[in-house]
Amino acid sequence: MFTEKNIPKLIFFVPSLVILITVTIICYLIIKKDYEKLAHDTNQIRKDYIKNEKELLKTKIKEVLKFIKYTPENNDTLLLQTSVLNFIQNIIQTKKSYIFVIDENSNIIYHPEIKVGTNTSTIKDSNGLSIAKALINKAKSTPDGEFVSYYWNNPNKNKKEKKTTFVYYLKNWKWVIAIGTYMDDIEEQIKNKIIYEEKIINDKIIKTIKIACAIVLSILIFSYFFSTLINKIFKNYRKNVEEQKQKLKELNHDLEKLANEEKRKRALKEKEFKKIFIDRLTGLPNRLKLSKDLEKNEQVKLMILNINRFTDINNFYSHKIADKLLIAIANFLENLFKANKSTIIYKLPIDEFAILTTSKEISSNEFVEICKAIIDNIEYNPFIIDGNEIIVSITGGISLDQEDSFINADTALKIAKEKNKDFIIYDENANIEINYQNNIKMTKILKEAINEDRIVVFKQPIINNKDNSLEKYECLVRIKQNDGNIIPPILFLDIAKKIKLYPKLTRTIIHKAFEHFKDKNCDFSINLTLDDILNESTVKFIKYKLDTSNIANHVIFEIVETEGIDNFEEVSLFIKQMKEYGCKIAIDDFGTGYSNFEYMMRLNVDFIKIDGSFIKNVDTDTQSQILTELIISFAKKQNIKTVAEFVHSSNIHGKVKSMNIDYSQGYYLGEPKECL
Repeated sequence: MFTEKNIPKLIFFVPSLVILITVTIICYLIIKKDYEKLAHDTNQIRKDYIKNEKELLKTKIKEVLKFIKYTPENNDTLLLQTSVLNFIQNIIQTKKSYIFVIDENSNIIYHPEIKVGTNTSTIKDSNGLSIAKALINKAKSTPDGEFVSYYWNNPNKNKKEKKTTFVYYLKNWKWVIAIGTYMDDIEEQIKNKIIYEEKIINDKIIKTIKIACAIVLSILIFSYFFSTLINKIFKNYRKNVEEQKQKLKELNHDLEKLANEEKRKRALKEKEFKKIFIDRLTGLPNRLKLSKDLEKNEQVKLMILNINRFTDINNFYSHKIADKLLIAIANFLENLFKANKSTIIYKLPIDEFAILTTSKEISSNEFVEICKAIIDNIEYNPFIIDGNEIIVSITGGISLDQEDSFINADTALKIAKEKNKDFIIYDENANIEINYQNNIKMTKILKEAINEDRIVVFKQPIINNKDNSLEKYECLVRIKQNDGNIIPPILFLDIAKKIKLYPKLTRTIIHKAFEHFKDKNCDFSINLTLDDILNESTVKFIKYKLDTSNIANHVIFEIVETEGIDNFEEVSLFIKQMKEYGCKIAIDDFGTGYSNFEYMMRLNVDFIKIDGSFIKNVDTDTQSQILTELIISFAKKQNIKTVAEFVHSSNIHGKVKSMNIDYSQGYYLGEPKECL
């Protein structure tokens, strides 16, 4: 019966019994694991030893081949063969394993035990295998050498044992070189190694048992003294119970006070914790809150919005105005969905927002239309910040009712950026592998085109709007296939940049353009990116072509403005150097960036090529007309000539002429044609 008097006995016997059983189980598991390890190590030792022995045999053959390779060549083949045999006999030969040489007819060329010239074709092992023929056939069928197993008399034991031999065929001399070892010898060495491993394991097991016994004995002694101590404690237990009851009452009162204080602190912490999920600038839920919401709702409709070239806004208008712009965009998005509680706007890091809807009433098509309307509204309605009219360009990535919504939307955003689209809807069924294969295929085509000189220059006419005369050409890069098909630059320029071939393409176009126009009395333009201008080798090549030709006054370099001109000092220096040669400078795709007018005021350019996105609808789109007129007005005041790109119809041509644009370029006036 369980009483206070029995407690010390239980404390002594129960833990001791539990410890004894536990230690016994642990010892059993350790010993079992050690024997399993021994079995594994034994198997591994055997594999490694046999592998190493075979590698040793191959190494000796390699030493002979190396000796042949590095022995000076002479016309006396017999003398070289004799040197090789001496090298085998005096350097390579060992008692444990020896090398022997036979010819294709099984005649002994060298053997430490068999006379030279002896025909060994009739010598067979215990299985009736013609050893010499087997060695010759295997050596001739494997150019890098191979192992052959057979039974042969072991001279050290005077009995037949299994022998493994590595054979190699010297084709020029029609020799078969072979070296072998007896497997029983290897087994003896393996056995000795295993015995050593067994001894280590056994010693370890004995040590484990001794430690276990010591632990059990220590526990028994400790339990005895501990039970004695507990016996004394229990005698004082009842005496202390009443005192403890009183203390517990007092403690309970103190705990109630602490609990109330803890509730107050927890309420404050929860209030602070909510701030973690809020973007401090805009007050919108942040990226962390979006992650939490996506964990609750896996399949939702999500769009991530990115402000294109937000860095330019920061640099041009200041960080303060850029922050105000972010707040204005946040307010704009919030007002759009104020009445829709199932749609939430989030502010993501730096220049991104997210729109999440969990509503099943909004279909995928409706959500896409909403996203498209948002992008159009932002892009066609400038934000007025501190008196500055800022036009914002937006790119979006959309995920529709899919798992991994954020990753999918972010992936779609990256693709939209690469393809210069307003937005992309993530398609989980899209075959990404096909894109990879196309990239690999185009890389091969590009490299072959460069190596085979199939990078060609096309030229497109630029017309003077006053008299419709053809005054200039723009040089454009193409790849010409062997079958005559032409590959446009949109398919290979990005790949050329990624595989570091873009500078070579630029230099090829410059060279071919100079060659084509060297005898023609007309201007021609060549496109240059910021990377080209910052590439020291490309700039040196341009200067070389200008120094060695007499047509610098006909050359126009078009700087592609869509990439942004962040390195102003380098670009300004390049323009100054080209002007000293007599070249002219144009800014291509003008109107696609934020810093255009600032650049034009600081850079000494001759032409502005108005981007085709404004010109293509200038006859019908009021917004395009306003922006185009603004560019023309600015250019006239700066004495800069203007060129309208993407003139694709008579209506467009008539419109740009009426707007006093100086030049026109487009398919309506002339398609690009190869420079022949």
